[in-house]
Amino acid sequence: MVDSPATSTGRALFLRLFLISVACLFAACQTPPYTEKDWGVPLTLRTVGPAYADYVLEVADTNRDRKVTYVEWMNASGSKRTFELIDQNRDGVVTRTELIRFGSSGRFLDMTRRYTDFNKDNKLTRRDFRSPAGVRLLRIEF
Repeated sequence: MVDSPATSTGRALFLRLFLISVACLFAACQTPPYTEKDWGVPLTLRTVGPAYADYVLEVADTNRDRKVTYVEWMNASGSKRTFELIDQNRDGVVTRTELIRFGSSGRFLDMTRRYTDFNKDNKLTRRDFRSPAGVRLLRIEF
């Protein structure tokens, strides 16, 4: 069966739009930081907790209510065990305060140095958290 010219033109247009949207998606993932202040934050117990909380809220909080439910957590590739570790009051919702408390531990700091600080400069950048390995931060297995 031979395609009509209209069908092949439609397929070509669809393919072009698809490729453009994929290219835009990849370009959005590779954006540089907005200001120079975003680079070079020292990786310490004081900075890693808030950075982790902001990262999780950005990635997992789909309805932007500043809380992460269990369903949102699992949809963002988080593990059940990690959610239970963070949700200290057992209300089924993780808040920014709980995320900061969880992320401000020595064990979490060591894990962050291993999995997100790729250039090993002991500085935390936005790009470190947005890296592909940063997704592991929702699946912490201590």
